[in-house]
Amino acid sequence: MNNLQEKVIRRMIDTYGFFTTDELSEMTGVSVSSIKHSLSDISREIEKYEAKLLTAPRKGLCLVATEEQREMILDDLNEYANKDPESFYYRKNYILDTLFYYPAKYTIQLFSEELCVSRNIIQKDLKHIEDYLSEFNLTLTKVRNQGIQIKGDEFDLRQAIVDSENKKYWKHAYIEKLPENLDYRISKRAYTFFTDHYPKENIMKVQDSLRKAEEFLNQIFVDISFCRLTEYLLLTINRIGEGKILQNAGSRKMTKLDTSFLDAARLILDEIIPQDGDMSLEYQFLAAKLMVAKTCGHGIRPKDEKYENIALDYLSIVLAVMKKENVLKNEVLINDISSFLEKITIKRDYKLVEWDDLHRDVQHQLQDVYAACMTYIFDIEGKLSVILTQDEIAWIALLIHNAMMDSREGREAVLLTATDPHTARYQKIKIENAVEGLEIIDSIHIRDFHPETMKGQLLISTVPLKEPRENTIEVTKHIDQADINKIAVSLDELDHDKKMTDALETTKKSFRESLILTDVNVMEKQDVIQLASDLLYEQGFIEKGFSQEVWKRELKRPSTVGRGIVMPHIYKDYVKQSGVAVVRLKYPISWTPNEKVRLMFLIAIDFETSEEILRFFQYFYGMIGNKELIGHLLDAEGPKEFYEILMSEAG
Repeated sequence: MNNLQEKVIRRMIDTYGFFTTDELSEMTGVSVSSIKHSLSDISREIEKYEAKLLTAPRKGLCLVATEEQREMILDDLNEYANKDPESFYYRKNYILDTLFYYPAKYTIQLFSEELCVSRNIIQKDLKHIEDYLSEFNLTLTKVRNQGIQIKGDEFDLRQAIVDSENKKYWKHAYIEKLPENLDYRISKRAYTFFTDHYPKENIMKVQDSLRKAEEFLNQIFVDISFCRLTEYLLLTINRIGEGKILQNAGSRKMTKLDTSFLDAARLILDEIIPQDGDMSLEYQFLAAKLMVAKTCGHGIRPKDEKYENIALDYLSIVLAVMKKENVLKNEVLINDISSFLEKITIKRDYKLVEWDDLHRDVQHQLQDVYAACMTYIFDIEGKLSVILTQDEIAWIALLIHNAMMDSREGREAVLLTATDPHTARYQKIKIENAVEGLEIIDSIHIRDFHPETMKGQLLISTVPLKEPRENTIEVTKHIDQADINKIAVSLDELDHDKKMTDALETTKKSFRESLILTDVNVMEKQDVIQLASDLLYEQGFIEKGFSQEVWKRELKRPSTVGRGIVMPHIYKDYVKQSGVAVVRLKYPISWTPNEKVRLMFLIAIDFETSEEILRFFQYFYGMIGNKELIGHLLDAEGPKEFYEILMSEAG
């Protein structure tokens, strides 16, 4: 593989359906002739993953690959980029390693000579690196006669080093045979990664101390948290050994922590690296990391009642939108979210950088729940004075989804038959066993059926009814598998129809054909936001300043919800009337380092009542959770067909 092939294949992975070499050239900046010349080699690379690059006359090219195959290809492209001296990823790792571990007097000129690239390229690289380091409260400085240096507190340096190393080495080949006394939560990849950087005796010493701390705290850390804590402690041993003990808390709030976690931190550090000097900040930072680490048990309700009150207020809104108010009775959910909110506060006060990319999976699997949680997260953020990350919202969505599964209310139905009581009873049991959440509360013979006494009651009838009736599912007298499938599908449709009917009027007021753009060819997300904002402004939905507010919020936390969809939204601020601008891009663009977007719904909200807001978002979350519908929207010929599909879904 070479750089050109890597660039073209990377773009192919993001593109679904047919595309021409001209379009591929436009997306990548590689000439058409170079792409055509490389197609055979590119096709061979793709076939290594059992995927195929199809060529069709008058249609162009099409990458036929499953999501798993696309992910495998992307992983290998990233690994190639990390090793290729001509790639930014390689240069970034080289520069960071130098500045982290060998803070000599390195200048732009010296990096330019060692990496065999121009000074201009190094200057551009340093700008990207500076943006990356800012996530850890670190800055890059150019000091006269001292070269380029990373400036910041020791704890932030440790966090950046851990993150940088993870991004480089986590997916490399791993040791197959692990030591017998290695903790079960340290995987083969993690152990390989650790042994590349730290002495084996230190790995064992750290894991044993962590297990003692777990006994002391009466908690069991989940595997990811155990590995992260192990990694931080291994690095801490090295840094303290170099005389780099934490001396400065910087601008951190340093909230008071539970004394049990401070005692556990002291127990760990005194055992793995005993010191005579002042270790108070080392204890405090480690205690904070222990306190926010995920454990195998449920959350413990915080002593401060404010977290419980915030959790209850937030859940009341989100569960009402999703028509799951019964879940509010779930005490475990309230405890889990209250505890998590306390951990978020500690993370912000101590500026802990924790990541797990949970949002990528949750956005894909629980798209409607994630979107609802993200839309109303401002209720928590305003009360805690924090901005939640996508991973934190994803965790809340996961907790709510699990509670919804535990609190599902069953549907009740009456079985109408023309058979004997024994067969009717057998059919009742057969249906209940096959259709989850359905209870047949009675079976009635057709002779005893009086429609006027059963208004609103769900009816499953093995008898053809002469008069059409709402809430009725007609099946055959055999109750075979086709009938069972029909009952299950019909129940889903009945739920969907009720929700869509409630949302119809509100939805039709918000979407307009004139607010839809399709096959827009822009590559920068700020341009997409501006285009959509211009539509809303020109048609009188918003005031000036709206797009800047959207962009400001998007920088703090992206509003992606998975499956290539992003939904920035503003409530009241700069909004004159509610409206949704839709932009469907010709090609997916990078919205975050790990997410591509092709469809944006820019939502301006100014509904008068909370009921209108609830109805709109009930429709909206149902829509974006419907894979088939989103597929139709992506394939729509133009704004007119796009709008018709939206309205047909709304009723």
